[in-house]
Amino acid sequence: MKPKAVLLQSCCIGLMLCSAVLAVESDKGQLTPGGALPEREFNIVDKWRGTWDVKAIRRQPQPVQEVTYVETFDWVLDGRYLRSETSRKSDGGKSMSMFWFDRLTQTYRFVIYDASGLAVELPPPTWSDSTQTMAWKSSLFAPASYTGYATFQDRDTMRWKALWKDWKGTVILELEGTSVRHK
Repeated sequence: MKPKAVLLQSCCIGLMLCSAVLAVESDKGQLTPGGALPEREFNIVDKWRGTWDVKAIRRQPQPVQEVTYVETFDWVLDGRYLRSETSRKSDGGKSMSMFWFDRLTQTYRFVIYDASGLAVELPPPTWSDSTQTMAWKSSLFAPASYTGYATFQDRDTMRWKALWKDWKGTVILELEGTSVRHK
């Protein structure tokens, strides 16, 4: 490489690093007292915090089965991520998840890890204040289709549904349930 090209490349890298540092520094003024998220997004994610008794019906895969378990959501990593873990489910499964608001992409993120080895990030959801609902819907170009929602009927009761289909439209997983927070 020519010396001018190396100098230009070094300057560009330096500017990118400075921009990243300045962006992080400017975000510090927008954090909640716990240092995690802007207040509105923190309050929305925080709705899931706590221990929930879950009753679900798994319609797919067959056979239809009622599944019960307890799921606990707690803040981790300096209050930046809400992590959940389930008890052993009545169908023998176990899972955990991470839920957070990504300040870089300005979207909510939800990743589920299953003890069977499956890990999946759900499509970025949207929140509706008027219905108290978080809704997930994959894009048309996604290799698999996912739609789901979680609606807070009140502070301690959540109704939810998840539907996952492969690229041919075949249902892979269909779950519907109610979660009730321990008082």
